[in-house]
Amino acid sequence: MKGKREFAARLAAGAGLIRPLAAGHAALRHSLKVLAYHRVLPRVDEDSFSYDVELVSAWEDEFDWQVGYLARHHQVITCRDLAELIDAGRPVPREALIITFDDGYRDNHDVVLPILRRHGVPAVVYVTTGYVGSETTYWYDQLVYQMIHSATSHLSLTEGAEPLALGEGVADRRKVAVRALSHLKTLPDPQRHATLARWGRSLGVQPPASTGMHGSMSWAQIRAMSDAGVEIGSHSVTHPVLAKIADDAALERELVDSKHAIEQHTGRSVVSLAYPVGGPGAYSERVIGAVRRAGYRFAFTYEGGINIPSQWDDFRLRRMAVERYVSRARFQAMLAVPGLFA
Repeated sequence: MKGKREFAARLAAGAGLIRPLAAGHAALRHSLKVLAYHRVLPRVDEDSFSYDVELVSAWEDEFDWQVGYLARHHQVITCRDLAELIDAGRPVPREALIITFDDGYRDNHDVVLPILRRHGVPAVVYVTTGYVGSETTYWYDQLVYQMIHSATSHLSLTEGAEPLALGEGVADRRKVAVRALSHLKTLPDPQRHATLARWGRSLGVQPPASTGMHGSMSWAQIRAMSDAGVEIGSHSVTHPVLAKIADDAALERELVDSKHAIEQHTGRSVVSLAYPVGGPGAYSERVIGAVRRAGYRFAFTYEGGINIPSQWDDFRLRRMAVERYVSRARFQAMLAVPGLFA
């Protein structure tokens, strides 16, 4: 399907149909589009990349082009802008779009911020507060790093299960890491922690230090982004799958403590949350109730699609994920007619 959409997008772009398609779609269906990114980096050889390459949403040069395109053709707003529009009883502009980033990687400050400034465009960055200033990087990046560098050839996903062959090359090990991460996201939170610890012992690789751009921003960098007009939102404290936290007090801490820390360090209120992982099993009615009580105005999933103002649920807002392999033609087309090209 991706290949067919890519081919169709290139045809549409080559025929000069992107902007007419966009105008027609906007006239027929008033919607708010939200783009979801994680990381933006200078181009590297993927085989030499020791972390989760699937979290690289765009290479630096492509992101620069993307933001320039958005600045020319869309009205880029923040969640705070959205709340003000709704509170004032004003319609959401037809070309409105929100750019979001999950996790709070250091490259958001070092690479993303200069590009946003150059094009005069805002964004919303969701930070995982427990990692700010940490000496280690995010738990999912730790696992990918360990799997790539381990001298071990096999790993059992569950105790007593048939061990999985990790493979010889980086590409093979990445495929196993994707399977391992998917398994972790299904587990109750205490079991996820225990499984990560067991795998770490089996892999025998020290978790990587939070060096360069592969760790979280510092609070100073987060404040700099906030002062530059980037809205800071919450992505929890420790990046758990919130629906897998059975303890109500622990769930509340993830939501309340992260919000409080951001507000304390930036001096600005937190309007929104992005659910960690964000798929259908990552949140629930119980989680949404806790999000409401914690004082958030909006919450974003990682489920694809657009948001129709007359129909959306403030706590189930959809986003369109941007991936590093999305061509310029496909990027334009997915914004023009999301249902066909996203």
